[in-house]
Amino acid sequence: MKISFFKQVGKMERNVMKGKNRDSARRLLQSLAGLLLCLGAVAQSAEQPRLEGIIMDAKGRPLANANVYVYTAKPREGDAAALCPTCYPECGKKVRTDEQGHFNIEPVNGDLLYRLLVTARGYRADFIKDADPLFGSAEARLKAHKWPDAPLERKVIGKIIDPEGKPVAGAVLNVDGYKNGQYSSYGGVNGKAETYSATDENGEFLITCSNGVMAVSTTIEARGLAKRKIWLDAGTAHLLRMKHGVEVSGRLVKDGNPVPGVNVSMNTQDRESGVYMRGFDGTTGPDGRFTIPNVPANTRFYLSTKIKEMAKLGVALSPQLVSTGGDESVSKVGDLTVRPAFTMRGKVVVADGGPLPANTRLYLGLENGADGQQITVKDDGTFEFKGLPADAVSLSLRVNGYRISAKNPNKDWLNEGMIVGRLEGDLENFIIHLEKGDRFERDSAPPDSADAQPRGKLLRGAKL
Repeated sequence: MKISFFKQVGKMERNVMKGKNRDSARRLLQSLAGLLLCLGAVAQSAEQPRLEGIIMDAKGRPLANANVYVYTAKPREGDAAALCPTCYPECGKKVRTDEQGHFNIEPVNGDLLYRLLVTARGYRADFIKDADPLFGSAEARLKAHKWPDAPLERKVIGKIIDPEGKPVAGAVLNVDGYKNGQYSSYGGVNGKAETYSATDENGEFLITCSNGVMAVSTTIEARGLAKRKIWLDAGTAHLLRMKHGVEVSGRLVKDGNPVPGVNVSMNTQDRESGVYMRGFDGTTGPDGRFTIPNVPANTRFYLSTKIKEMAKLGVALSPQLVSTGGDESVSKVGDLTVRPAFTMRGKVVVADGGPLPANTRLYLGLENGADGQQITVKDDGTFEFKGLPADAVSLSLRVNGYRISAKNPNKDWLNEGMIVGRLEGDLENFIIHLEKGDRFERDSAPPDSADAQPRGKLLRGAKL
């Protein structure tokens, strides 16, 4: 076919040169133009970035009819995102794997990396992190439910619906605690239950548990809906209706000028384990404005920036208290002014003069904002933190065989290895004094609770 076509082209070209077959020449030019358009379209289609890969079971066998969702996205380069992680147009796209377990999602933005959620009936949900549309094929191996034959009383089952009553597919349930008899455990499940689950196309989910687990603490996340934290009893079918939440907007400024490209984050004011939530994020645009969608309604939050990021700018934002209104409302926080950031420099001193172990780590966390920074103390005991806002902070340091001595005026007597207090300016020569010994007993704490846990007191170093 190709040979006859090009022979015809050559013949018509010769005739054109002789002034013959002008109609044929016109038809030839039209055909060539059409061919070029087709080739251009094919080339453009071939260059379109796409996400592709294979889903298998734990033994490497392909899984057909598995669901693959684009869950979140982030820029390929740079720390700041132009949108919230779930707000990119690709987020929410879903495909099923074919009989060989393959999937293909296109088109997608080649400047982004993607987090894919994978679900299949009878298997635990899993994620593919940093799926790259420009490099290689993504792969996931799903594990079967941990206790597939568990009786009903050891299963947490349910259905998630949106405000209109429609099933929510691809919602993720993160399990971060459980109840077993008379006590509750937070911060993990210690193998007592599956760590997370996801809803299928009907909005239904399953979490299997070990013997004795009565309930699990879950945080539910779904694109375009407000995050929700709730205890779910085992042996019970749950119908959970999600809400749209609130849009929080504002502007970050310095001396009245916009501060672009900065991440802002929100966390609940209430830090009690059963209700605490974080991870409500946004980024300032060229005009310094930010929008954070789907924030839970009628809740008090702290809004803050990231220490590491702000240290580069030399400014910081003290955590701002924000109260959201009713569902589907807008909470406008107005202009938020950043101030010069603080620096803390100091030294860890050991009472017996001995050296600190290599790679001793010191962590500083904001008591109100959901951020912190960990550094490695130098061999001579010195350390430095930059980019700090005015806020109550906590310092955490654990060295085997030593404890934070009573010479530290901001020692947290109720939490070993902790120093707490308010930071309101630069701190130089901040001394953390360690002495040999095991942790103090709680009855060693000062009788005044304000001294036992001096969060409201100005942060001061040890006096030697």
